[in-house]
Amino acid sequence: MKNEMKDALKDAFYAPEPKNKQAFLKTIRPREVSTVEMLVQQVRYIRISVWIFALGITTFALFGSWMQMEETKELIPVIMPFLAAVSVLETRRSKKYGMIELEMATRFSLRSVIFARMLVLGLLYIIVLGIISPVIAVSFGGQTIITAINIVLPYLITMSICLQVERSSLGRKLEYASLAVSTFIVVLMIWIKNYDFGLVHGTMELIENWGVLIVLIFAMVTVYEQWKTLNYVEEFA
Repeated sequence: MKNEMKDALKDAFYAPEPKNKQAFLKTIRPREVSTVEMLVQQVRYIRISVWIFALGITTFALFGSWMQMEETKELIPVIMPFLAAVSVLETRRSKKYGMIELEMATRFSLRSVIFARMLVLGLLYIIVLGIISPVIAVSFGGQTIITAINIVLPYLITMSICLQVERSSLGRKLEYASLAVSTFIVVLMIWIKNYDFGLVHGTMELIENWGVLIVLIFAMVTVYEQWKTLNYVEEFA
């Protein structure tokens, strides 16, 4: 009796084999997204203040060079640590807005998203550096390579320190730890510039002789710190 009842239910509720099942499933599969397309998508999620800041530095450098304002070549390197801090803060946005768990479960991992943002910002700052360095050098009679080193070195130093701080327990608790680090570095730069003339002269001589090597070393340190941040981003989240 039971078997007959089961057979009757099967007949009553028989579901026919769906036609064109594989073709239908192909239509709902997500399309492939290229690396370039992903980077373009992340551009929209970088805060407008970051773009304005970068544009403001470029505009100030160009205007100051055009007007022959001597303060321009002194202020641009001092501003660069804040640019580094802003970049590091972009890696915290997922945590700040409570999106970490959601981004971990989406198509692109949190690691991929942060890497894309780092890459976009890195390309942006390379463009900024490529524009302002020769303009400042030509306007104030300096060498382009030395000018570029003076501008990029504070950025790299601040970036490497801020990434370490952000991974620390204190940095994960304090939202604006990177800004505090950059402010300290800026104050230190101003103090050295105004009061320690011997150190300033020694630094200038060191940059003229070994500037490229120093930049390469700090660039490698920064890349290493970014790699560590990416590899432990979900753990530190």
